[in-house]
Amino acid sequence: MPSPFIFGLLQIHYFMRPTLLSLFAIIMLSSCFGEKTKWEIQHVPEGNFSIKMPTPVEKDKKMETTAFGKQNRYFVRWKPSSVAIDKFKLFEVSYTNVPPSIIDDSEQLSTMLEVAVELRKKDFSEVDYIESHSIEIDGHPGKAFFYDAPKGNTLTSVKMCVADGKLYDLVVIAKKNYSINQEMSDFFDSFVIGE
Repeated sequence: MPSPFIFGLLQIHYFMRPTLLSLFAIIMLSSCFGEKTKWEIQHVPEGNFSIKMPTPVEKDKKMETTAFGKQNRYFVRWKPSSVAIDKFKLFEVSYTNVPPSIIDDSEQLSTMLEVAVELRKKDFSEVDYIESHSIEIDGHPGKAFFYDAPKGNTLTSVKMCVADGKLYDLVVIAKKNYSINQEMSDFFDSFVIGE
């Protein structure tokens, strides 16, 4: 039979262990969720643009069917880690090369931009129609659409333009019920071609 002192220490250890584990878990989770996402200007010389977005970013390329046929599409994106998702799910800029014959024909270029927007809508929607409208991005004519998913908890904002021989596609996917306007504005408004 252990002494009363040892017995008392064992009881404290037994009853305090779950409390200490819970406290440790709370501290770890709060440190993960409490971190502010760092924003920096990303200079992407191969895409001939710069933009302010969360860090760290990842770069990728995929062969895809585009409005200009099958070709490489280049991506610069930020996604939060799985334990740090709060307001946003994605910030992304992608671009593809536009054939010179299309760039020289303004009517064909406008048609191809419409086709590109329609193709992009299919990536985000199960509905038949999403309204798009004309915009300017860094002084270049473009198109934009906003998609509020009827299923799930996300909002998607897409802006596209053709400039400098490339089709640029800027995307933000955010969670609903958060104030997201400032971060979205910082992202879209900071996009500069030729930097």
